Amino acid sequence: MDISILTYLSNLAFVGVFLIVIFASKWLYHFTTPYSTFSEIIDKKNLALGISVMGFIAANTIIYSAVLTGPSPGLKADLLDVGQYTLLGMALLLVSRLINDKILLHSFCNHRQIITKQSIAVGLAQASCYITSGLVIGGALTGEGDFSSALVFYTLGQVLLVLFAKIYDLFTKFSLQQELEKGNIAAATSFAATTLALGIILLHALTGEFVSWQNSIALFIQDALLAFVVLPVVRVLVDRLLIPSVNIDCAIKKEHNVAVALLEGAVAVSVALVIFFAL
Repeated sequence: MDISILTYLSNLAFVGVFLIVIFASKWLYHFTTPYSTFSEIIDKKNLALGISVMGFIAANTIIYSAVLTGPSPGLKADLLDVGQYTLLGMALLLVSRLINDKILLHSFCNHRQIITKQSIAVGLAQASCYITSGLVIGGALTGEGDFSSALVFYTLGQVLLVLFAKIYDLFTKFSLQQELEKGNIAAATSFAATTLALGIILLHALTGEFVSWQNSIALFIQDALLAFVVLPVVRVLVDRLLIPSVNIDCAIKKEHNVAVALLEGAVAVSVALVIFFAL
């Protein structure tokens, strides 16, 4: 009984550290933008920015939770390791933010869309990119690898995320960035869910023990190829079998049908979860 109580109390220390991470995430977002997030959210009730910040905080939560799953050499060493790996993860998330803004969603000014136009569509797309990057970073930092392996697999994951966004435009009949710029929430919902599904599959590829570079990279590429094949196929099956009376692309582009986008996205995320737990 004494041991279990001590263990319980020790685990509470990680809850305390997590609260610090949450506050740090919000302030980090605030200090790395040219505008006041507090003023935008509280005074201007900027929902688009609120969604984006939510995604950023959720991504840091995923990173922190993933770091916690590593081996335990003792409470003091655990707190030190969790702290330094979480800081590394937060720094990598800022890099991902820059990549996502400048490369992935490059055809418009993200600040203008979020602040001036208060575009919920762009806020949702940003949030999903943060969370997906958080899944990739969390997967890269978990296990028994070192900083070098974490950086390598983070880079691979981020490259695949950008590449997948380009491929996404190929298996849809609309331009994602044009639809986002128009404020199409249905397009943003479809993209967000599909991107999250990709992140879940990449997380599966990154979890587990680091045996060797050859073995780990081979497994990563295998799961990445699976995602690049399965997710487009799932979209076709949803279109042809689940809702055959509706053309998904038409419903999203012309009708801005968020309900259809949610259904399509739910199936994609569900398939990704099954892959994560079954393989």
